[in-house]
Amino acid sequence: MELLVIFALLIGVMWLMTSRGRKQQREAATFRSELEPGQEVMTGSGLFGTVVSVEGEVVTLEIAPGVTTRWLRPAIGKPPATAEPDVDVEDEDAVLEDPEAAAPEPGDDTTTR
Repeated sequence: MELLVIFALLIGVMWLMTSRGRKQQREAATFRSELEPGQEVMTGSGLFGTVVSVEGEVVTLEIAPGVTTRWLRPAIGKPPATAEPDVDVEDEDAVLEDPEAAAPEPGDDTTTR
């Protein structure tokens, strides 16, 4: 009986793990099938670009102004992350208020040998 419970738990954990992977694969396939010009993308290797054209399985990306590259559709990974970094402007200003205060005086050798 105990072995049956352990086996059922193992099957349940495996199902949860694979269902998450299948869901991610479906979302990625949907994203790649709906590519259109003007869309920001990131390739599987981490290159960011803007879709210029889609011709069958070939996607042309503009990676810099006037610079285009051709990629196979499966190589397009996902949309780039749009989350803004959590930078508190007040804290940043406080740190940068007096940059000379942290700088050593010329000729002041405080290093040890």
